[in-house]
Amino acid sequence: MPRIVCMTAAATAIAVAAAGCSDAPEREYTVPKSLCGITVPEESLSPLLPPGKNVTSEEDTPVPDAITTCKLTVDGDQVLSVERERREAGASARDIAVNQVSVQQPKSAANRAIAYADWAAVSVISCREEGNAEEDISTVIKVLKPGKPDESAMKDLITEYTSALKTQDACSGP
Repeated sequence: MPRIVCMTAAATAIAVAAAGCSDAPEREYTVPKSLCGITVPEESLSPLLPPGKNVTSEEDTPVPDAITTCKLTVDGDQVLSVERERREAGASARDIAVNQVSVQQPKSAANRAIAYADWAAVSVISCREEGNAEEDISTVIKVLKPGKPDESAMKDLITEYTSALKTQDACSGP
């Protein structure tokens, strides 16, 4: 008889746990379609964002003509940051990821122009092909808690963001 009681108790515990899952918070906001003026697909950004009611995006240029930042906030908590920077040519995405962002053992993509992990990603657009041998454009995207680290989503987001940035001819702008 004790065995039946244990099985019934276990079944009840599973049912209660499953019922609790239906009360999980939901996303009530619309996922932004752009970051720092660069269009990104919702399916690339969405997996990195937590549930909540309100999302806001704030763009800044702390160093005009050199650095553009934007932060995404959900219900008052910053969950994602993007920093785009004109920099001296030559730094690789991996170098920036390891030395400036502190990503341990990042994976590479796009012929090593992208380095990523589950919580951060870096891309470098070489401007040498555009006739500017002195500058490149780097982008750093970071997920901050309560955002959701996701390696596949981070790779997709940095890839899509970088592709869209290239179409805007980033190397020729200020």
